[in-house]
Amino acid sequence: MNKIPLVFVMTMLVGGSAAAIDLTSDGSLKLTGFYTLTAAKVLSGSALGSSAPWTYQQWKCPCTIQTWEYAAVYEKSKGWQLDQESLLGVQIKKEFSPTLAATAQLVMRANNPNHGSRPTVDWAYASWQPSADSKWTFQAGRFRIPLYYYSDYLYIGYAYPWVRPMPDVYGWPIYAYNGANVSYRTQLGASDWAATAQVYTGSYTQRNNAYDTRIYWTDPTHESWKGMVGATFAANNGVFDVRAMLMTYKDSLWQESADGVRNYLLNIHDQRTRIMGVSVNMDYKNWLVKTEVDRYEQVDASKGLNGIYKYALASVGYQYGAFTPALSMSRYRTVAAPIEGRNTQYVSLRWDFAKNTTLKLQYDISKDKSEYSYPFFGDSKLMSVSLQGIF
Repeated sequence: MNKIPLVFVMTMLVGGSAAAIDLTSDGSLKLTGFYTLTAAKVLSGSALGSSAPWTYQQWKCPCTIQTWEYAAVYEKSKGWQLDQESLLGVQIKKEFSPTLAATAQLVMRANNPNHGSRPTVDWAYASWQPSADSKWTFQAGRFRIPLYYYSDYLYIGYAYPWVRPMPDVYGWPIYAYNGANVSYRTQLGASDWAATAQVYTGSYTQRNNAYDTRIYWTDPTHESWKGMVGATFAANNGVFDVRAMLMTYKDSLWQESADGVRNYLLNIHDQRTRIMGVSVNMDYKNWLVKTEVDRYEQVDASKGLNGIYKYALASVGYQYGAFTPALSMSRYRTVAAPIEGRNTQYVSLRWDFAKNTTLKLQYDISKDKSEYSYPFFGDSKLMSVSLQGIF
């Protein structure tokens, strides 16, 4: 596995590389891509102390949710499933000059409730720098929200050691924004540390949101995050990698009557919300250590809102040649009753058996710590195998 995998992957995908496919004779239009072919099977599960099968929403459980954004749920009754997380993505970059470029990323997912298997545009933005060697970069268009450490690259599986970043931490109803950002990169004095600071703003509305509709509300439910303003700061010295983020926005969650009248749910209408997080990672010799702590706050006593979520993950891995085994854990909790929460432990093995290609095997044991009066997703044991790569 590469020393700094994200830097490596993004250089390959966005910056252009020998692996990129030139679509024009002058090399100004390049295509790169990534893929994930994941098969997983729920081995066992239980809820409320019983292993008897149960139904949650449209799913026959024992079951486990692995991608909250698209409501990817594996069901024990279906055996091995390939159709929940597998995907193919391509990035096309056009350089108009040494300082001006446009980038688009299209992703075709096996499971996309609102689009079937049709490709969707995850990124579509223009980048400009005052000069070719400028430390400043200005961008405008559509982006993934850079909430947590892997949010930008959540679907580029080659960039991380596991089959997927921990679902206990990485799961949101809104994951993109239309807007603009500005970033500044610099070396910190004469040290080995390089830093990047970014500020962004934008908004996004998703109708019939898969997270809200399929997982929680059943009827078509819509959500918008308006007035997003966020900032990230990241620094690394080739061994340690630290990142901090803070974002605020106005959240609205609603359903509509037949004549289009909005019914706001849980009094969430232009509700000011805040998300923050810190990650500290180490990549030293053969050792990999990944940690992250995050917090979500949607609190308004006048509306009876006390939506606070706490998330965390930790992972330790060791590289033996082409193999990288890792032990990991994650958890999340709400603070207000009824508590929703989960603890999960992971054993994973990454095998880089070919250039730009990796095969991963992972075993998860997940405990549902929710205090709902009905069976939620419950406890589960999941086996996953995934072929992931970039081109």
